[in-house]
Amino acid sequence: MKNLINKLINLFGYKIIKVSSIDKSDLNQITRILIQNPEPIIFDVGANKGQSIERYKKLFSKPEIHSFEPNPVEVNNMKEKYKNEKKIFLNNCAVGEKEGKMDFNIMADSTHSSFKNLIPDTTWLKKRSQTAKVQPKEYRTKKVYTNLISLDDYSEKNNIQNIDILKIDTQGYEDKVLLGAEKLIKNRRIKLIQLEIIFTEIYEKPLQIYDIEKTLIPNKYKFFGTSNGGSLVSEYVYQSDFIYVSPDVYENFRLNVAV
Repeated sequence: MKNLINKLINLFGYKIIKVSSIDKSDLNQITRILIQNPEPIIFDVGANKGQSIERYKKLFSKPEIHSFEPNPVEVNNMKEKYKNEKKIFLNNCAVGEKEGKMDFNIMADSTHSSFKNLIPDTTWLKKRSQTAKVQPKEYRTKKVYTNLISLDDYSEKNNIQNIDILKIDTQGYEDKVLLGAEKLIKNRRIKLIQLEIIFTEIYEKPLQIYDIEKTLIPNKYKFFGTSNGGSLVSEYVYQSDFIYVSPDVYENFRLNVAV
């Protein structure tokens, strides 16, 4: 009977995917279910050392990845690593609300580099400084004056009509990245958005969920899942990745996935 039902469903172009055994915090599994295009267009905002490039190369057979990273040292390293990869495009710039230039803070651990300043005298800063073997006041090693672009402008200049995945990890600058993708979001040309929100007070003026959702929810994007259900009590550094999906992706999931 199950085979007969599946055949009937397949005749109409649908398929049922059972996901009851999925790890509820495994964003890789969730991403595979939501984005089934084997050759997706992916925007990697805040590429750092290329961690997400490696992640998406494992998730998809032939992804086209556009990475954005303001740290010139890390970009040069990635250019050497991926010099033979024709579908990886490395941009030595930051992404924000509009084009311009800004000072970018390079930290002793480059994964913590940000446009935002660190809050002094926090436990986080003291521990990270000890790990890096520097004084807390030296954890920011330098500033670089970097180019800033918007995703709307970049997509228009490069004739990119649709984005399958937009990943944002910019240490507190995620809201500005979304504001610079206003046209893409308004026209629902981004299928899946994954971004990080840091709730621990590490950087000045930390983001709240509202700062993200005020751009996404009015444009019918739906919160889909998160990587971490902890709290500031249970987690020394409480941060979580959030996934939002466009209306068509959610509708496809609702119709085709059996939970």
